[in-house]
Amino acid sequence: MAVIVDFPTPAQPAPPVLSGPAQAVVDAVSAVAAQGAVDLPGSQALLEAGVLLTQLEALHAVVLSRVADVDRRQLHTLAGAPSTASWVAQQQTSLDRAEVALARRLGGLPLVSAELSARRLSVQGARRVAAALTQLRRHVDRPDGLIDGQNGQQVVTAVIVDGIRQLVCEAHGGLEEDSPLLMPLVTELTDIAGRQVSELRRLEAGFVLLARHVEAGLLPAALSRLLDAVLPGELERRAADAHADRGFGMRRKDDGSGWEICDGELDLECGELLDTLLNAELAVDQDNPADTAAYSQLREEGWTLVEDLPTCGGPRSLRQRRHDALKNGLRRYLDAGISGPRDKVAPHLNVTVGLDTLHSAPGALPAVAGSGATLPVSLIRQWWCDSELTRFVLSLGRKVIETSHTARTLKAHERRAKLIETGGRCQAAGCSRGPGSRLTPHHATPWAACGTTSLADSVTVCEQTHHDLHSGGNIIRLRDGRWLGPLGWARGPGG
Repeated sequence: MAVIVDFPTPAQPAPPVLSGPAQAVVDAVSAVAAQGAVDLPGSQALLEAGVLLTQLEALHAVVLSRVADVDRRQLHTLAGAPSTASWVAQQQTSLDRAEVALARRLGGLPLVSAELSARRLSVQGARRVAAALTQLRRHVDRPDGLIDGQNGQQVVTAVIVDGIRQLVCEAHGGLEEDSPLLMPLVTELTDIAGRQVSELRRLEAGFVLLARHVEAGLLPAALSRLLDAVLPGELERRAADAHADRGFGMRRKDDGSGWEICDGELDLECGELLDTLLNAELAVDQDNPADTAAYSQLREEGWTLVEDLPTCGGPRSLRQRRHDALKNGLRRYLDAGISGPRDKVAPHLNVTVGLDTLHSAPGALPAVAGSGATLPVSLIRQWWCDSELTRFVLSLGRKVIETSHTARTLKAHERRAKLIETGGRCQAAGCSRGPGSRLTPHHATPWAACGTTSLADSVTVCEQTHHDLHSGGNIIRLRDGRWLGPLGWARGPGG
C-alpha cells in the first residue's frame, strides 16, 4: 500500500508595497495631472506652475539620492540588472547616464549632497560642480603638497579667496564696496580657505558657494576658468598641443564652383585674430541687420527648416555671413597694400589679464580673451612685446574706478571697463549671451534728462534687451537685482 505524504508549499514572501510617502507622491501626481489647469484663474495657474517646478527640482534631488542608494547597496541585482545604469535604463525615464554618474559621486561629495538635499543647489549645478571636482581629484591632496607643480596651499587659497570672489562679482555686474553681499562673501570665502580639511573639500565648498551665487547659464564658464586657475600647466599644454596640430587644408572643388576647407585646427592666437576680424567685419556689414530681421520674420511665419528658405534673394545664414565677413576682411587687407611691408601694426585684441597672472602667482585666474577663451600666460607675454596696454584698477568688489563726462556715450576705455566688470556678458538677468556678443552701453537715466554719461549710471546689454527697453517699453531685472525701465531705474516689475 502506497503512502502519500503532502508537504506544505513554502510560503512565498509577500511582494513589496510602496511606503506611505512614496504612495502619497504617486497619488498627488495623479491628482495634479487630472486637474485642468486651463480652468484655474490666471494668477493661481501661474502660482501652481511655479510651485510644481520647485517641487520637481526637489523630487529630482530625492530621486538621485535613491539611485545612489541602489548603487551603494547593489540593489539592481534584485531586478537581474548587471549595473545601476542598466537598471535605470530599464525604467524608461528621462534620467540619463550623466545623472546616474552624479548619483554615484554624491557619496564622495558630502557638501554637494547636503546642499542638494537642502534645495540650496540645483541638480544641474550639482552635476557641473561634481564634474569639475572629478577632474581635479587626481591633482590635489598629493603627498608632495603640489598642485600642477605649484604650492597646493597657495593655489587653493588664491582660487577660493580671489578667483571665486572675482567671478561672483562679475556675475553681478560688479559690486560696490558697501554692497551687503560683498563683505559676507569675502568672509565666507576666507573661512572656507582656512578650514583644516583636505584641498578637495575646500574646493568643493568654494565651488558650491559659486554655484549658489551665479546664474545657471554662467556656471560652466566660471568653473572652467577656476579649473584653468588650479591647473595652469594643463592650459599651457593644451595650447602647445593646439599649436603643434595647427593647420588646415583647402582645395578647389572639382566642378570649379569654389574652394572647400577640408579639415583643420587653429591655435589660440590664430583663432582670436580670426574671431576679432570676423566680429569687426560683421559690425560694418550693412546687410547684416536686414538678414537678421528677415530671419525673425520667417520664424514668426512658422519657418523652421533651412530647406524652406527662398532659393534666390533669401537672408544669409550666420555661416554665410561669417564667410562674407572673412572675404571682406581679406579684401581690406589686400587693398590696403600692407601685405609686403615689415613692422606692421599689431592687431587689436581684447584681453583681460591681472598682474597676479602675469607674475604667475599660484591660483591666479587665467587671462580671458574677447571671445571668452582662457589664454596661457606664455601667449600673453608674447603679445605684450608689441601691443598697446590699457590699465584698470578694480575694487575688491570688481568695480572699475568711476569716471564721469558730458559726452553722449561711453568712451572706448569706459566700454572696456564695463566689459571687464561684467565679464563681457549682457547685464540682464537670465540672458545667455556671453563674451563675443554685441553689447550696447545703455544710459539708465536717459541722457536727455541728465546730460551726463557715467559708468555708475550705465549698463551694457545685448541688442535684444536694448530693444526691449526702448521699443518694447519693458522693465527688466539686472543680474545685480536692480530693475531698469525705459525711463530709468525702477523699484520692480511694476515700475
